[in-house]
Amino acid sequence: MHSASPCCSACKITRRYFSTIAVVAIFLCCSSTFADDWVTLFDGKSLDDWKPSRDNTQFTIVDGVIVGTSSGQTQFLHTVEKYGDFELELEVKLHDTDLNSGIQIRTGLTRKNAKGQARESIHGPQVDIGKSPGRSGHIFNQGNGAWITPQEDLTRNELMVNGEWNKLRVLAIGPRIQTWINGKQVADDADDGAYAKYPSGVIALQVHGVKKSPEKARHVSFRSIRVRKFQSKTNE
Repeated sequence: MHSASPCCSACKITRRYFSTIAVVAIFLCCSSTFADDWVTLFDGKSLDDWKPSRDNTQFTIVDGVIVGTSSGQTQFLHTVEKYGDFELELEVKLHDTDLNSGIQIRTGLTRKNAKGQARESIHGPQVDIGKSPGRSGHIFNQGNGAWITPQEDLTRNELMVNGEWNKLRVLAIGPRIQTWINGKQVADDADDGAYAKYPSGVIALQVHGVKKSPEKARHVSFRSIRVRKFQSKTNE
């Protein structure tokens, strides 16, 4: 098997970069859509725009940042508002490398059982966050036991800096979801099936349950969370 030359790799990166720019430019400028102003989702003082899953107490504000503390069960802190097409930026720090976390997007809060009764259940696309090297930035289908990122693209990366603040950016337009960690692109996925099930939903912060030694708390922190929606213009 022949490995790709540096020139070929550079060409792929260049094509992906200009492809991303072109998609955003077309989306914003050429038809019936426009970007809203950026909205701060966390001001460092309150969680008024957020709700905990199952009324958990695993998320608190410490020194102006949201701190998630592990327990024996995976917990979430989700927005009150739902989002469809949007751009999200935030900073995240894993304090413990044996803790997994993630950012839910376009996520559902309930499922129906066989009798049609609704029960609380967080399910939908998740931007994975974990120790480096790992699969941070790839898209997992939370609650459905599968990856949205194609298997051939599930490459491990070292973009997350362990124990430090890392910048995460997510751009979700139609079925296409793109992610960046510290300015470097990770995922560029377009799954029509996933989009049909999850065209919009809440944004949520995850602190994964710890089955091994759950009595030892692990922590993940979030700050500088902001979002802007992409809206469709209506004909008057």
